[in-house]
Amino acid sequence: MNALLAANAVAGVASVAFALVGGVRPAALSGSGTPSAGERFYGWMYATRAVPLGVAAVLVPIAWPGPASSLILSAAAAAQVGDAAIGVATRKWTMIAGASLLTAVHTATAATTA
Repeated sequence: MNALLAANAVAGVASVAFALVGGVRPAALSGSGTPSAGERFYGWMYATRAVPLGVAAVLVPIAWPGPASSLILSAAAAAQVGDAAIGVATRKWTMIAGASLLTAVHTATAATTA
């Protein structure tokens, strides 16, 4: 259980880090040379949602294991499924792999903390 909580914490921190990079330097994730105003806007819009969810995914299973933890982790896993789908649509294999791994970790943690 402790190893799974640690893996979940690493997954949540990674998710927060990528969200912040997307907000601060959207071109680093999109691959565009110079990000447009719209790209910067959507980078920050994504970060304002992903950062709190990632922080909750790290802290809630440790502080409040049980149904609340399972719900938060299921929401985090669903967000990662969406990220993987975007990766498929844009053919970004690292995004597919990373989001799929985080989906599995959040789902496994949700199942064991419920």
